[in-house]
Amino acid sequence: MRLIHLHLILLFCSLLLSAQELRFGVETQDAYLNEAFLFQIQVDSEHQATAPRLPAFPGFRVVPQAPQHSRSSQVSIVNGRRTQSVTVSSTFNYLLTPLRLGKLNIPVVEVLVNGQVKRTQAIAITVREPEKLEGIVLQVELSKSEAYIGEPLMLTWRWYIDRQIYNYNFDLPVLQQPEFSFPDYVPQINPARQRQYQRISNQQGAELIALQSNVRFQGKNCSVLVFERPFIALQAGDYNLPESSLICEIEDQRASRQQQQQNRRRSPFDDFDSFFSGSRRATRRLNVVAEPLRLRVKALPSAGQPSNFSGIVGECSLVVSAEPREVNVGDPIVLSLLLSGPPYLEHIKLPPLESLPALAAGFKVSGLEPGIVQEGGKLFQCTLRANGAEVSQIPALEIPYFNSEKGAYDFARSQPIPIKVLPLRSLSLQDALGSGGVSELPAARELQLSEVGIAHNYEPAALLAAGNQTASAWLGSPVTLAWLLLPPGVWALLGAAALWSRRRQANPRARLAARAAAKALATLRRLQPEKAGALEELFELLQSYLRERLQLEPGIVTYSDLHNILSARGLPEEAYLGFKKILAECEAGRFAGTATSSLPDLQEQLRRAIKELEGAL
Repeated sequence: MRLIHLHLILLFCSLLLSAQELRFGVETQDAYLNEAFLFQIQVDSEHQATAPRLPAFPGFRVVPQAPQHSRSSQVSIVNGRRTQSVTVSSTFNYLLTPLRLGKLNIPVVEVLVNGQVKRTQAIAITVREPEKLEGIVLQVELSKSEAYIGEPLMLTWRWYIDRQIYNYNFDLPVLQQPEFSFPDYVPQINPARQRQYQRISNQQGAELIALQSNVRFQGKNCSVLVFERPFIALQAGDYNLPESSLICEIEDQRASRQQQQQNRRRSPFDDFDSFFSGSRRATRRLNVVAEPLRLRVKALPSAGQPSNFSGIVGECSLVVSAEPREVNVGDPIVLSLLLSGPPYLEHIKLPPLESLPALAAGFKVSGLEPGIVQEGGKLFQCTLRANGAEVSQIPALEIPYFNSEKGAYDFARSQPIPIKVLPLRSLSLQDALGSGGVSELPAARELQLSEVGIAHNYEPAALLAAGNQTASAWLGSPVTLAWLLLPPGVWALLGAAALWSRRRQANPRARLAARAAAKALATLRRLQPEKAGALEELFELLQSYLRERLQLEPGIVTYSDLHNILSARGLPEEAYLGFKKILAECEAGRFAGTATSSLPDLQEQLRRAIKELEGAL
């Protein structure tokens, strides 16, 4: 871990109130080219301040950070009268990256405070060329230097390190190029090497996970961090990809530099975390720049392009299935199409299926879905309805794609699917009356003679006894009410159970997050401090808790990661500051072999830190 030396520049006006309302400062006035440093504005006002509108910052790249707000109140009693004042402190942070050498100026910024415009002062920044050193090398390579529009490519970064690294930050401007799209990507995680995965800190805020390994490079044993990101070119042209670079810190052995480090005042800003080490050292910064890359992107040829080409680039295969396969004319058939072959299928879409002549001749097509990416391909579904009973199969389908390896268009073809389509049958009176026909109608009663004439066509009263029941009496019966209420009650219970089950399955990480604290505390109680490897178990417990509670991808969680995530959620640093020392001690134990605190003390600190974080969340 290293100490950031911040030179606060305060604006003292003639009124004391102004000095209390507005403060501003920079992390350093002696910066390095392409190194991001912090510019901060703090506002104390009666109400929550809005972010100032920044002017142009010539020579800088400006990246606003999430603002932080805190509220405090003060009660005073004068002559028996009680008054309360509320102050809202707002902190606005900006990462400034110098883009050229020499003298640069941070301009005056106007800030609205309690209805009045306050101004910061201009700040002079000296930008120097960072020292370069052999043994720390950054390399970037493309999977192909020449590609077609829409063809997926892979960018791979390799960072070789032959010494201790205390802090680092990548600048990867290629990830913000509008000419490219970057599909979501998470590398395959090897559980056996889980502790060797690291999140890559970068100015673009991209989610990058690197694998750390030991290799032989330039005749020396060193470590290498390898991470990658797929991308797809959207426009044709010759591109000089922006340089990838990083600023890192190494230990400074020179006594004069160490003396400078000791003589400087402690920064009011928090220390940055060490990525590889928890101990504080006198350090110097290095700027490491990769060799530039060139990429040629070619337009897809118009010659031979099918009329229904939908932009699929890369060799494909197509598997089609249908259910049901025995239907009446006009009945729906669900057609499923699984397209596989190209990686990163999120952007791929099918051509309109009604544009396929073989399919449109026998079916009406409707409801083609956008598709769902699943393991092995992208699944599309639509509904078919046969036009007539003469249809005996779903024909083989042909989906056009561009084969970038051959430089020509081709088709992914499926197999035909036999089906049985039954003709519609007209409904006759015989169907309506039943198969028994007229013979099933009630038999006519024969008229009987009587001395008083023709008998009434009524049944005896005994046969009509049930007719005395009224509708209200029938509905008021408990048995009737039970039968009426039972079906909707059952359906309500089933619906609630299905909804609960879907919510549980929709986000399994949320279930893990809810149980993370209880699981971690229980494991912590069972941890045996005297056992060999107990510090390693404590570190694994802490990492598992943070990943599950914050729903993160696999990899080591540093305090810098924790701070970025929780501050973005609006949590004050006091809620998670307890993890800082624990992470530093664990890191020191991992790389230096020893920790300054005893394991029982670390157990107790971790227990308190978990409870404080849970209380804040």
